[in-house]
Amino acid sequence: MGHDIKTLKDALDLLRRVWQEASAFFLSIEVWLMVLVAGSVVGGAFLAVMGDGWSLAAFAFAFGYIAARTVLHVKRILAWPFI
Repeated sequence: MGHDIKTLKDALDLLRRVWQEASAFFLSIEVWLMVLVAGSVVGGAFLAVMGDGWSLAAFAFAFGYIAARTVLHVKRILAWPFI
């Protein structure tokens, strides 16, 4: 990386600049939808361990979203954000 950081002020300036450049990524709706899908998978696994039928709905949402997102990317309705 090669950052010449010698003082706390330099470190804070670098941290501010990194967060500023990364803000577009963290404000992306796709990132938050994938966080929602990850939460759905974890919640579905917990519900499955508890023996609750709602786990099927959580898993259906997670896998359905991933399949729908793939189809939308292939049809070029969504752009590939990480390439």
